[in-house]
Amino acid sequence: MQFNKDAKYVIGVDLGGTNVRAAVVDRTGRILGDGRTSSRAMDGLEYTIEQIIDAVRIGCVEASVRLDDVAGIGMGVPGTHKSEEGIVVWSPNFKDWNNVQLLAPITDALGLPAVMGNDANVAAFGEYAFGAGSGAKIMVMFTIGTGIGSGIVMNGRSFVGVTETAPEMGHHIILAAGPRCGCGRYGCVESLCRRDAIIDRAARKAHAGRHTSLLEKSNHDLRYITPAMISEAASEGDEVSIETFEEVGYYMGIAIANAINILNPDKIVIGGGIAQAGDLLFAPIRRSVEVNALYTALQACQILPAQLGDDAGVLGGAAMALQKLES
Repeated sequence: MQFNKDAKYVIGVDLGGTNVRAAVVDRTGRILGDGRTSSRAMDGLEYTIEQIIDAVRIGCVEASVRLDDVAGIGMGVPGTHKSEEGIVVWSPNFKDWNNVQLLAPITDALGLPAVMGNDANVAAFGEYAFGAGSGAKIMVMFTIGTGIGSGIVMNGRSFVGVTETAPEMGHHIILAAGPRCGCGRYGCVESLCRRDAIIDRAARKAHAGRHTSLLEKSNHDLRYITPAMISEAASEGDEVSIETFEEVGYYMGIAIANAINILNPDKIVIGGGIAQAGDLLFAPIRRSVEVNALYTALQACQILPAQLGDDAGVLGGAAMALQKLES
């Protein structure tokens, strides 16, 4: 099925383990309407497909756009894929998704062509097309949250590797004797810088007897520390919290310096919930990068906060669809 080159709109879909979001987007990247549903991740493939279709229809109603006016759909989907075939090889959040056909039933039900990619890569493409990475020749994105996501866009194309598992820079080993990661290896960026690692780092300092306002903020139960608490405490001058961000920034800076040394990008974009700490995190990242990156490559590269927030996924899907339309 071909993309309709005369259509004014595309639809970006962000599929998560909890929710589906479908946004109707015009060719400038403006979101006109949103459809949101539960993804029913553990109920089976057919239920999730129904939810995606419902989200698309709801988004069109909200935008007052007919399906006939839509050129096609771009989707961000967790896991690894054979995207040209519309197949999800494996997805961590969905029950029994092993070599399942995702796109064909959606295309058949809606009468629209569709493309898909890994959700982190699609979000990175959104930042490239409509956000902080706009105009970059080579853009690398890191997202710091529950895990460490990443994406690379080179000369207007997402770099996904031979088996569509690239770049996975969150599993780049930067401390060989470091903590064990969920991937089973030791010292990955994710094992050192993900949300729970940050919380654990601050809690261990408090357990060691260091004075910290995190005790009061967590009602004297360190199990309930959050990154937002650490950020707030650091902004108020709490030494434990400032030190926690310094250490996390140091390790993220090594990962970013390695990306600069290997890829020679002109933009590094950093997003995700933890990045909302702002300069508390970005300042130590930049100091670490300056020490560890090659000078000439560093001088050509900007390190920037992401701009799109929660819209990155749907706008990345829309940008994929627009790219397909224009090609």
